[in-house]
Amino acid sequence: MRDTTQITYGDGIVSVELTSDSTSDIPAPAIRFGDYEQLLESCFTRKELDEIYRGDHASLTFSFVMSDDPKEIDEYETISTAVRRASKSLGKLNEGFALKMKAVKSVGSGEELPLDNLIRNVELQIEIPLYLAREDRDYYLITDSLGACKIYEDYDVDADTLSVNTGTVGTSMLLYMETFRESPVADTGRDGIKPQFVFCGLIIALLALWQYITGIRRHKLKEQR
Repeated sequence: MRDTTQITYGDGIVSVELTSDSTSDIPAPAIRFGDYEQLLESCFTRKELDEIYRGDHASLTFSFVMSDDPKEIDEYETISTAVRRASKSLGKLNEGFALKMKAVKSVGSGEELPLDNLIRNVELQIEIPLYLAREDRDYYLITDSLGACKIYEDYDVDADTLSVNTGTVGTSMLLYMETFRESPVADTGRDGIKPQFVFCGLIIALLALWQYITGIRRHKLKEQR
């Protein structure tokens, strides 16, 4: 999948190209950035931005390769260890797919330069494949940059898209947590009349009935006398 966007910045133009591929028959997810002007300011230095503003053309290329079997990636042991550690505090995190990300930039006739990390975080939006999309799941993205892993929580309410603010260019893994939210019937029972109140009310009712029956018996005994 390939997507190219032309962005005007002053008198210059920046061509942003995003490509996504897959190592298996499962199609690569659609990937995009939330704010492309913010993306430019996160990828180019102040000097480079000034050159573009004065009329130079520039290019940004991001390539993503998805692997539905995370164990195929070189960083798997590092990332999986971080996932197990995070599960102790967040809850059971399950592995989804791995995503290798590379980026290069160029300004004018200059050579292409690799981007290891962005100057600041940008919004990255990743479409969740159908085989992983569920309403009763929370999603996360863990990224590895030179052995340092960081987990980002999805802040998008849309169950079909993972949205995070990240500045890491490297290998990531989509994670998910089963939520198993209770049904409305269960919630009503929890938030309605509590069982102990029902039990107390039943005891009071039985006591009242016992007193009523006892009173009737006493009245009959008096009449017989």
